Amino acid sequence: MATAFHEQQSVGLVLSLVGGGLDGYTYIHYGTFASAQTGNLVLAIIQGADGDWLNVGKKLLSTLAFLVGIMVAKYLINYFADSKLYFWRLYILYFEALVFFLLSLSVFNHFQVLVTTAIAFTAAIQWVSFDKIEGIPYTNLFTTGNLKNLTINFYDAISTKSPDAYSRFIHYVLVVLTFISGVIIAVGAFHLVGVRAIRLIAVITLLLALTQTYKLWRFQRLNGHMLK
Repeated sequence: MATAFHEQQSVGLVLSLVGGGLDGYTYIHYGTFASAQTGNLVLAIIQGADGDWLNVGKKLLSTLAFLVGIMVAKYLINYFADSKLYFWRLYILYFEALVFFLLSLSVFNHFQVLVTTAIAFTAAIQWVSFDKIEGIPYTNLFTTGNLKNLTINFYDAISTKSPDAYSRFIHYVLVVLTFISGVIIAVGAFHLVGVRAIRLIAVITLLLALTQTYKLWRFQRLNGHMLK
């Protein structure tokens, strides 16, 4: 395991799948985005112009929760930077799976503000805590930046014949495709099982956490130490 677990390609791609699923689920169910705050702000301005202040407030609360999640993630990164608690990001994956499962329950799912703010908060922590794949920056919650980098590296690969640019181009292609796949899966699941579709996202996140826990345990057992 030469790469830290949170920068492994498999982890980043699964989280991109989750990110796409979250936005697809919250928009089709509630008409708001879990993490694409640009979209939420645009919708809030449009709804404000129409006098729909209730929905404006809901979207602004989602944005506020997203900002708080970013600050919490930064605090965790700084707090654990010099600690001996390795792989603290695993706890984030388990936390996400728990939150998504709880939000699938009818006792919580009827409250739009609760669901969208909780998802925005959790998604922001994921975004900041998992921001690279094998050292290459990426975004697992939305895809505009990934599309920009995909196009830039495609141009560089063609114009300079650079193997590194080609490698980064493939990197961003995979991220964008998995994000889109997450949206498709979430929308399809919503049409099949309704609000319970978020349980699928919870299961995917839990399976990621469990597989990474096993890999890290096995690595420690075979090598006698753990990587940060």
